[in-house]
Amino acid sequence: MKKILVLTDFTDQSGQITEAAVKLSGKLHANLILLNAFVSQPALSEYGTNPWSAEELLWADESKRKLALLKEDMEPLIAALPTADYRASIDCRQGMGSLGSQVKDMLKNDTIELVVMGARTGSAWDHLLMGSDTVSVINHTDRPVMIIPAGHPLKSLKKVTIATDFDEADLNAVHYLTRLGRLFNFTIEITHVKLWGEEGGGEAQQAAFAKHVAKFNYDGIAYQNISGKDLVNRLNKLVEENGSDLLVLVHDKHSLLDRLINGSNAKSLLEKQEFPVMIIPAGIVVK
Repeated sequence: MKKILVLTDFTDQSGQITEAAVKLSGKLHANLILLNAFVSQPALSEYGTNPWSAEELLWADESKRKLALLKEDMEPLIAALPTADYRASIDCRQGMGSLGSQVKDMLKNDTIELVVMGARTGSAWDHLLMGSDTVSVINHTDRPVMIIPAGHPLKSLKKVTIATDFDEADLNAVHYLTRLGRLFNFTIEITHVKLWGEEGGGEAQQAAFAKHVAKFNYDGIAYQNISGKDLVNRLNKLVEENGSDLLVLVHDKHSLLDRLINGSNAKSLLEKQEFPVMIIPAGIVVK
């Protein structure tokens, strides 16, 4: 059975994260795993040879209590889903160690379809740049990661924008989006982003990319182009103006995402993110 992994640290935005996960679970026919992770500290000696520190013991009890409350809040949301949607079960789990390593271990044992998490600073882009938890999760998973900025919930999924440089690896991400689109009935805008000073991305490359995309037999795909300087700012503005509910980026060490956020001014440009972001691994296998 497919599962959606929901990462929570019990901040005020937890409700937005779990609400998004419930909506997604209904269409994806996926159960939900709530995970709260704790990075252990040096243990107190009086607890013996294999001790838990006082802080860990307190965390374990408090985490269990808060996970139960969060699950209780999610159950009415599941019950209120449209009749045709799947009613997910909720599995509460606790993990000791870094968030990235916890996610990596869970991917080995569970059929994870998607990871949903929040951006602690309130800026999904800023968290991508500076948030070690998010970077660690993205680097340890071969499944998509959806990041929900504080104060900007996933209200609906009617239009999705994916940024691409027409790299062949991005075709896997587009294919994955067409699969989701058949469930959610959203349109896809493929936006070619050409960074200042970079070559390529001409009409021939776009035509070859579009030819491959056409094989996915998905109606409702449009193309857009942006280029020049300040591309992050322009991409954000484009997504806002075209009414997209979600911005999608493809991730690997040579990806457009890596090049977009590689610069000293990137943090200041990305601080005002006001919509959810999905990061799709370049090598994603569409199931």
